[in-house]
Amino acid sequence: MIDLKDFTPTEIIIYNYLIAHPSEILKLSIRQLASTVHVSSASIIRCIKKMGYDSFYEFKFASKQQKLDLQTAQLATNYDTEIIDLSHEFFKRPLLQQYSRELTSFKKLISNTNNVLFFGIGTSGVLAQYGARQFSNFGVNSIYNIDPFYPLPKELHSNTNQIAIMLSVSGETPEVVDRAVSLKGENFHIISITNNNYCTLAKVSEINFAYNVKPEVIKDTLNITTQVPVLFILESLARNIGQR
Repeated sequence: MIDLKDFTPTEIIIYNYLIAHPSEILKLSIRQLASTVHVSSASIIRCIKKMGYDSFYEFKFASKQQKLDLQTAQLATNYDTEIIDLSHEFFKRPLLQQYSRELTSFKKLISNTNNVLFFGIGTSGVLAQYGARQFSNFGVNSIYNIDPFYPLPKELHSNTNQIAIMLSVSGETPEVVDRAVSLKGENFHIISITNNNYCTLAKVSEINFAYNVKPEVIKDTLNITTQVPVLFILESLARNIGQR
Protein backbone atom coordinates (compact mmCIF):
# COMPACT_ATOMS: atom_id res chain seq x y z
CA MET A 1 0.00 0.00 0.00
CA ILE A 2 1.41 3.38 -1.03
CA ASP A 3 1.43 6.13 1.60
CA LEU A 4 -0.13 9.19 -0.02
CA LYS A 5 0.77 11.69 2.72
CA ASP A 6 3.70 13.07 0.67
CA PHE A 7 1.63 13.39 -2.51
CA THR A 8 0.40 16.79 -3.63
CA PRO A 9 -3.31 17.19 -4.52
CA THR A 10 -2.38 17.01 -8.22
CA GLU A 11 -0.34 13.87 -7.71
CA ILE A 12 -3.23 12.25 -5.84
CA ILE A 13 -5.48 12.96 -8.83
CA ILE A 14 -2.91 11.33 -11.11
CA TYR A 15 -2.49 8.39 -8.74
CA ASN A 16 -6.23 7.75 -8.55
CA TYR A 17 -6.49 7.84 -12.34
CA LEU A 18 -3.60 5.39 -12.75
CA ILE A 19 -5.15 2.96 -10.30
CA ALA A 20 -8.67 3.26 -11.73
CA HIS A 21 -7.70 2.89 -15.42
CA PRO A 22 -4.92 0.26 -15.65
CA SER A 23 -5.91 -0.98 -19.11
CA GLU A 24 -6.23 2.48 -20.63
CA ILE A 25 -2.81 3.54 -19.29
CA LEU A 26 -1.08 0.86 -21.36
CA LYS A 27 -2.33 2.48 -24.57
CA LEU A 28 -1.32 6.05 -23.75
CA SER A 29 1.91 7.99 -24.06
CA ILE A 30 2.83 10.26 -21.18
CA ARG A 31 1.68 13.29 -23.17
CA GLN A 32 -1.66 11.67 -23.95
CA LEU A 33 -2.07 10.77 -20.29
CA ALA A 34 -1.25 14.33 -19.24
CA SER A 35 -3.85 15.66 -21.66
CA THR A 36 -6.47 13.18 -20.43
CA VAL A 37 -5.95 13.98 -16.73
CA HIS A 38 -5.37 17.72 -17.43
CA VAL A 39 -1.99 17.84 -15.72
CA SER A 40 1.59 18.30 -16.86
CA SER A 41 3.94 15.49 -17.91
CA ALA A 42 6.31 16.62 -15.15
CA SER A 43 3.58 16.07 -12.54
CA ILE A 44 3.04 12.55 -13.84
CA ILE A 45 6.76 11.80 -13.61
CA ARG A 46 6.88 13.08 -10.01
CA CYS A 47 3.86 10.98 -9.09
CA ILE A 48 5.29 7.85 -10.68
CA LYS A 49 8.62 8.29 -8.89
CA LYS A 50 6.81 8.59 -5.55
CA MET A 51 5.10 5.32 -6.46
CA GLY A 52 8.53 3.69 -6.74
CA TYR A 53 9.14 3.74 -10.50
CA ASP A 54 11.98 5.46 -12.34
CA SER A 55 10.04 6.21 -15.52
CA PHE A 56 6.62 6.09 -17.14
CA TYR A 57 7.87 3.20 -19.28
CA GLU A 58 8.83 1.20 -16.17
CA PHE A 59 5.41 1.90 -14.65
CA LYS A 60 3.62 0.71 -17.80
CA PHE A 61 5.76 -2.42 -17.95
CA ALA A 62 4.97 -3.24 -14.31
CA SER A 63 1.27 -2.58 -14.89
CA LYS A 64 1.24 -4.90 -17.89
CA GLN A 65 2.97 -7.62 -15.87
CA GLN A 66 0.49 -7.21 -13.01
CA LYS A 67 -2.37 -7.53 -15.48
CA LEU A 68 -0.88 -10.75 -16.89
CA ASP A 69 -0.28 -12.12 -13.40
CA LEU A 70 -3.89 -11.40 -12.47
CA GLN A 71 -5.19 -13.10 -15.61
CA THR A 72 -2.96 -16.11 -14.93
CA ALA A 73 -4.17 -16.31 -11.33
CA GLN A 74 -7.78 -16.22 -12.52
CA LEU A 75 -7.13 -19.00 -15.04
CA ALA A 76 -5.29 -21.02 -12.42
CA THR A 77 -8.52 -21.37 -10.45
CA ASN A 78 -9.89 -23.50 -13.30
CA TYR A 79 -6.78 -25.43 -14.37
CA ASP A 80 -3.98 -27.45 -12.76
CA THR A 81 -0.88 -25.32 -13.34
CA GLU A 82 1.64 -27.57 -11.59
CA ILE A 83 3.25 -28.59 -14.89
CA ILE A 84 3.97 -24.93 -15.61
CA ASP A 85 5.59 -24.50 -12.20
CA LEU A 86 7.67 -27.65 -12.61
CA SER A 87 8.85 -26.65 -16.07
CA HIS A 88 9.61 -23.11 -14.96
CA GLU A 89 11.66 -24.43 -12.05
CA PHE A 90 13.67 -26.68 -14.39
CA PHE A 91 14.39 -24.01 -16.99
CA LYS A 92 15.43 -21.50 -14.32
CA ARG A 93 18.49 -23.64 -13.67
CA PRO A 94 21.85 -22.87 -15.32
CA LEU A 95 21.40 -25.83 -17.65
CA LEU A 96 24.47 -25.23 -19.80
CA GLN A 97 26.65 -25.32 -16.71
CA GLN A 98 24.72 -28.23 -15.24
CA TYR A 99 25.21 -30.41 -18.31
CA SER A 100 28.48 -28.99 -19.65
CA ARG A 101 30.62 -32.03 -18.80
CA GLU A 102 28.01 -34.51 -20.07
CA LEU A 103 27.50 -32.58 -23.32
CA THR A 104 31.25 -32.45 -23.94
CA SER A 105 31.57 -36.20 -23.41
CA PHE A 106 28.56 -36.84 -25.61
CA LYS A 107 29.95 -34.79 -28.48
CA LYS A 108 33.19 -36.81 -28.36
CA LEU A 109 31.27 -40.10 -28.52
CA ILE A 110 28.81 -39.08 -31.21
CA SER A 111 31.58 -37.78 -33.48
CA ASN A 112 32.82 -41.36 -33.99
CA THR A 113 29.64 -43.41 -33.75
CA ASN A 114 27.93 -45.30 -36.53
CA ASN A 115 24.67 -46.26 -34.83
CA VAL A 116 22.51 -45.00 -31.97
CA LEU A 117 19.98 -47.22 -30.25
CA PHE A 118 17.26 -45.64 -28.08
CA PHE A 119 15.60 -47.83 -25.48
CA GLY A 120 12.75 -47.25 -23.07
CA ILE A 121 9.53 -48.81 -21.78
CA GLY A 122 6.12 -47.17 -21.38
CA THR A 123 6.27 -43.38 -21.57
CA SER A 124 10.06 -43.60 -21.86
CA GLY A 125 9.52 -45.85 -24.88
CA VAL A 126 7.48 -43.14 -26.59
CA LEU A 127 10.29 -40.67 -25.93
CA ALA A 128 12.84 -43.21 -27.18
CA GLN A 129 11.00 -43.23 -30.50
CA TYR A 130 10.99 -39.43 -30.53
CA GLY A 131 14.71 -39.30 -29.77
CA ALA A 132 15.51 -41.71 -32.58
CA ARG A 133 13.55 -39.58 -35.02
CA GLN A 134 15.33 -36.40 -33.92
CA PHE A 135 18.77 -37.99 -34.30
CA SER A 136 17.81 -39.33 -37.72
CA ASN A 137 16.78 -35.81 -38.72
CA PHE A 138 20.40 -34.80 -38.10
CA GLY A 139 21.83 -37.63 -40.17
CA VAL A 140 22.64 -40.25 -37.53
CA ASN A 141 21.56 -43.84 -38.16
CA SER A 142 19.18 -44.28 -35.23
CA ILE A 143 16.66 -46.91 -34.19
CA TYR A 144 14.49 -47.37 -31.13
CA ASN A 145 13.43 -50.40 -29.12
CA ILE A 146 10.59 -50.54 -26.60
CA ASP A 147 10.52 -54.30 -26.02
CA PRO A 148 13.19 -55.68 -23.65
CA PHE A 149 12.79 -59.15 -25.17
CA TYR A 150 13.04 -58.11 -28.81
CA PRO A 151 16.30 -59.35 -30.41
CA LEU A 152 18.49 -56.62 -31.81
CA PRO A 153 19.48 -56.63 -35.51
CA LYS A 154 22.62 -58.65 -36.24
CA GLU A 155 24.44 -55.65 -37.68
CA LEU A 156 24.31 -53.97 -34.27
CA HIS A 157 26.08 -56.90 -32.67
CA SER A 158 28.90 -56.78 -35.21
CA ASN A 159 29.57 -53.04 -34.91
CA THR A 160 31.84 -51.90 -32.09
CA ASN A 161 31.32 -48.15 -32.43
CA GLN A 162 27.80 -47.45 -31.26
CA ILE A 163 25.78 -45.78 -28.55
CA ALA A 164 22.73 -46.87 -26.57
CA ILE A 165 20.64 -44.10 -25.04
CA MET A 166 18.56 -45.57 -22.23
CA LEU A 167 15.52 -43.70 -20.90
CA SER A 168 14.01 -44.41 -17.49
CA VAL A 169 12.48 -42.07 -14.93
CA SER A 170 13.43 -44.13 -11.89
CA GLY A 171 16.49 -45.75 -13.42
CA GLU A 172 15.56 -48.91 -11.52
CA THR A 173 13.26 -50.73 -13.95
CA PRO A 174 14.78 -54.24 -14.08
CA GLU A 175 14.20 -54.73 -17.80
CA VAL A 176 15.89 -51.44 -18.64
CA VAL A 177 18.85 -52.02 -16.33
CA ASP A 178 19.31 -55.58 -17.62
CA ARG A 179 19.26 -54.39 -21.24
CA ALA A 180 21.80 -51.66 -20.40
CA VAL A 181 24.15 -54.18 -18.78
CA SER A 182 23.71 -56.52 -21.73
CA LEU A 183 24.45 -53.79 -24.27
CA LYS A 184 27.45 -52.65 -22.27
CA GLY A 185 28.79 -56.18 -22.53
CA GLU A 186 28.44 -55.90 -26.29
CA ASN A 187 30.66 -52.78 -26.37
CA PHE A 188 27.89 -50.20 -26.53
CA HIS A 189 28.59 -46.82 -24.99
CA ILE A 190 25.72 -46.40 -22.51
CA ILE A 191 24.13 -42.97 -22.09
CA SER A 192 21.17 -42.71 -19.74
CA ILE A 193 18.52 -40.07 -19.08
CA THR A 194 17.03 -40.49 -15.62
CA ASN A 195 15.42 -38.38 -12.91
CA ASN A 196 18.42 -38.77 -10.60
CA ASN A 197 22.07 -39.71 -10.90
CA TYR A 198 22.26 -42.17 -8.02
CA CYS A 199 20.00 -44.84 -9.55
CA THR A 200 21.30 -48.18 -10.85
CA LEU A 201 20.96 -47.22 -14.51
CA ALA A 202 23.01 -44.06 -13.98
CA LYS A 203 25.74 -46.04 -12.26
CA VAL A 204 26.15 -48.49 -15.15
CA SER A 205 26.18 -45.64 -17.69
CA GLU A 206 29.19 -43.95 -19.23
CA ILE A 207 27.25 -40.65 -19.32
CA ASN A 208 24.14 -39.80 -17.33
CA PHE A 209 21.79 -36.84 -17.77
CA ALA A 210 19.74 -36.40 -14.58
CA TYR A 211 16.93 -33.85 -14.53
CA ASN A 212 15.93 -33.99 -10.84
CA VAL A 213 12.28 -32.99 -10.77
CA LYS A 214 9.58 -34.01 -8.30
CA PRO A 215 8.66 -37.67 -8.90
CA GLU A 216 4.93 -38.33 -9.23
CA VAL A 217 3.16 -41.70 -9.14
CA ILE A 218 -0.61 -42.25 -9.23
CA LYS A 219 -2.64 -45.43 -8.70
CA ASP A 220 0.45 -47.00 -7.09
CA THR A 221 2.18 -47.84 -10.38
CA LEU A 222 1.56 -45.11 -12.96
CA ASN A 223 4.56 -42.77 -13.14
CA ILE A 224 3.42 -39.33 -14.29
CA THR A 225 6.65 -37.46 -13.52
CA THR A 226 6.91 -34.63 -16.03
CA GLN A 227 8.97 -35.48 -19.11
CA VAL A 228 9.45 -31.91 -20.30
CA PRO A 229 13.12 -32.01 -19.19
CA VAL A 230 13.64 -35.25 -21.14
CA LEU A 231 12.39 -33.60 -24.33
CA PHE A 232 14.78 -30.72 -23.69
CA ILE A 233 17.74 -33.08 -23.18
CA LEU A 234 16.91 -35.16 -26.28
CA GLU A 235 16.60 -32.09 -28.47
CA SER A 236 19.78 -30.59 -27.03
CA LEU A 237 21.68 -33.76 -27.87
CA ALA A 238 20.22 -33.89 -31.37
CA ARG A 239 21.10 -30.28 -32.08
CA ASN A 240 24.64 -30.82 -30.83
CA ILE A 241 24.93 -33.53 -33.47
CA GLY A 242 24.31 -30.82 -36.04
CA GLN A 243 27.50 -29.09 -34.82
CA ARG A 244 29.77 -32.09 -35.37
